[in-house]
Amino acid sequence: MSVMVIAVATESGVPIFSRKRGNMDNIQFSTIASLHGINMFSKCHNLSMLNTKLENGSILWKEYNKSITLIGIATGGLECDLELLLLYVHNLMIFCIGKKEIENLKNLEQVKRELRQCYPILDHLLEALDPNSVSQTSMFLDLIQSILCPQAQQLQQVLDNYAERVTGRWACLFISGYLVATSSDFYELDSIEAKLLMLLAASQDGAPLRETPVYLPQMSPNVAFRAVTCKLLADVYVLVICGATPALSEIDEIVLHCWENSAQLIKEAKLMYPRNFPISITFEPCILGFLIVNINRRRCVFSRHLHSNQKSKSMSGLHRIDILRTFFVTTAKELAPELKIADDGKECGSHSGPSETYWCSEYHKWHARRVGDLLACALYAPTVPTHTMRLLTNQLLQEISSSKDVYW
Repeated sequence: MSVMVIAVATESGVPIFSRKRGNMDNIQFSTIASLHGINMFSKCHNLSMLNTKLENGSILWKEYNKSITLIGIATGGLECDLELLLLYVHNLMIFCIGKKEIENLKNLEQVKRELRQCYPILDHLLEALDPNSVSQTSMFLDLIQSILCPQAQQLQQVLDNYAERVTGRWACLFISGYLVATSSDFYELDSIEAKLLMLLAASQDGAPLRETPVYLPQMSPNVAFRAVTCKLLADVYVLVICGATPALSEIDEIVLHCWENSAQLIKEAKLMYPRNFPISITFEPCILGFLIVNINRRRCVFSRHLHSNQKSKSMSGLHRIDILRTFFVTTAKELAPELKIADDGKECGSHSGPSETYWCSEYHKWHARRVGDLLACALYAPTVPTHTMRLLTNQLLQEISSSKDVYW
């Protein structure tokens, strides 16, 4: 299984970058030129080259702003997310250097150098497609992995105060790369922008305080904001989007003033990892893995560490991630058409179809149920009867939706 993304200047055909994940061989310049030439030949005849099938995969072409052509190559069953991946890569390029630079490409060599800063985030995106090495912070392309903890509401109040002190509007707190709490205004951001900010925080190099200029692809594609990331504790980061002021040295002082009394609160929230669900929510032993999606906020919570004293001999933790992710992407996601994103980055679709679905195999069973804006997917042992599986998922979803310890 492998995936590769190639960016090419549409007019000249000059490669801008190529990144890959998996066992795919590096592609030579002549092959890149041929792939781009196929697309240009089609355009000369008033045709659009959308995709083509390989023996064990597919190739997809997408042109953006009449300046950049992205070519995606996927093999081994990763094709289903390829179009969404290219949309995110295009938005990532804007996120890093701005829409004007992408549209004009006046100095191609400079653009190529500037886009190197997006490689760590791009690698996270590619990792989300590789079930053999799924990143804990990017298991899904279009969802933000989160931790549900009772402390989230109190942490939101601290975040609001912090954002106000640094004259910012959007702030979020991450633990081990998972979103824990957000400021009140955070969901004004487009879902793609929120995901890219999450990946920016996840790709930090451990610096205690760092600022990065970012362009918000929908809200501000041509004027950069500052994304200031601060390390509060080990594996705990807070990110805020603000303007040119205050200076980084002043923000350092504000961080100390705003967060010094919240250390114990953060430590309590850290105890939720890697279970990711409040301790008050209990899981039956036959549930091997659980995924819940907040459709409206595009956040998801996944756990394979449901039972502290129980270890499954039938499958590894990585295998549980793989099969539960496959079930969601190929089947359960159909229960949430609102999660689909159009080429222009806008959300599309509305829910009017079925509210549950399930799979059964020799080795395990899956069940998904949607109630309102919550979609739950559960992985079960193969001995669980189908009617029992349905009952347990419904009960657990009801418990999560009514729990006072759950705050999105």
